[in-house]
Amino acid sequence: MPLSDIANVSISLQTGGLTQQGFGTGLILGYSMTGWTERSRTYSSITGVAADFATTTPEYKAANAYFSQSPRPEQLVIGRGALKPTMVFKLTVASVLDSQKYAAVFNGTKYEVTSDATATNDEIITLLQAALAAPATAAGFTAAIAGTAPSTYLTLTGSAAGNWCSFYPTDPSLLTLLQTTVNPGIATDLDAIVVENNDWYALITLYNSSACVTAAAAWTESKDKIYGAQVTDSECATVAAGIATDISKALQTAAYFRTFDVYHPDNGQFIDAAMFGRLLPYVPGSETWRGKTLAGISAMGTIPPFKLTETWRQNLIAKNAGYYYTIAGRNITAEGKVAAGEWIDTIRGRDRLKARIQEAVALVVMNADKVPYTDAGIGKIDNAIRGCLRLSVTDGFLTDNYTVIVPTAASQALVDKAARILRGYSFTAPIAGAIHVAYITGTLTN
Repeated sequence: MPLSDIANVSISLQTGGLTQQGFGTGLILGYSMTGWTERSRTYSSITGVAADFATTTPEYKAANAYFSQSPRPEQLVIGRGALKPTMVFKLTVASVLDSQKYAAVFNGTKYEVTSDATATNDEIITLLQAALAAPATAAGFTAAIAGTAPSTYLTLTGSAAGNWCSFYPTDPSLLTLLQTTVNPGIATDLDAIVVENNDWYALITLYNSSACVTAAAAWTESKDKIYGAQVTDSECATVAAGIATDISKALQTAAYFRTFDVYHPDNGQFIDAAMFGRLLPYVPGSETWRGKTLAGISAMGTIPPFKLTETWRQNLIAKNAGYYYTIAGRNITAEGKVAAGEWIDTIRGRDRLKARIQEAVALVVMNADKVPYTDAGIGKIDNAIRGCLRLSVTDGFLTDNYTVIVPTAASQALVDKAARILRGYSFTAPIAGAIHVAYITGTLTN
């Protein structure tokens, strides 16, 4: 005889959960895959990445910068871009000086030439082209002289779509760099990737011309994601914000709240990936993106090859662009803002709070037979939201003096009641913020 003949017990479970939106995973938009049919793969270490990508590929280099940080994220997604870009650089003489050394670094090797006693722009470009022609060809690029005398310049162009190299001048006051790669269809590739895998938060791109970066930024702005871009164009640093037309200025003018750009001349170091690797592990809003030391990234200072004068630093600050420099012997990130001027940690904290409120309210509705349209039913929604606000206080994103306005059932319009829609719930919550600079005065007396 079964016990149910005496005690018939039925216990229902109301513990159904939701997959929480994550904020600790980056995605590299790559093009070096071979044999992939899927649009993305997820990795938990650089060892896994090495199984799919050669160490010379930009995907591996970016992933290595990402996974080399401490703390570091648990996962990285690499997305397959089907529309490959053709990489193009333009190198221009900024100052024509007699008997001056001019140098550029190509794939980690410095190539240096010296102008004669009667230097000209075209002479310097010719010398540079001769020095770079053979190594460029060996790496799948063409180094050519372009423009019209006496103002010629050097172009470095991928011989095939998808070819990648690192390239930068050692001193932007002598030679200036501009990446002119055409956007191959970044938004199209990203749209295809998120259809298959949307479980990532931070976008990293590998071909960061103005066209490519602004396309990725425009795509990201309408998504619950963020985008970090290393910019290497010399004018990001050397030209004042008031007259600039560079990438950093374009992003600032567009007032993108979900994109941060950070200037570093060497596009092979992937400081954007390193910053994501270093900061994504933090609970969104509990961190600040200023003052962090990055493993494997060279800081900029007063001398080549990573020169950063005080004027250039102020130009970057005026454009809301980031940089990596040395202060009191320590290498740190600065300033920690998105292009529109808001702090990156505030954007992340807001994203997490929004997601957690959506999830909490959805669980209240889905785990109940019915949430009645009464003050008690509204109270269930209120409790769920207050729980999210308290969590954000605990995590350091908000202060604890938030206020909440809870509507009553009687205050709702009949048409909304009939449609089962609740309106009028709102809250005001001060952001905790962070201290980056302290001004201190003191008085010494006898």
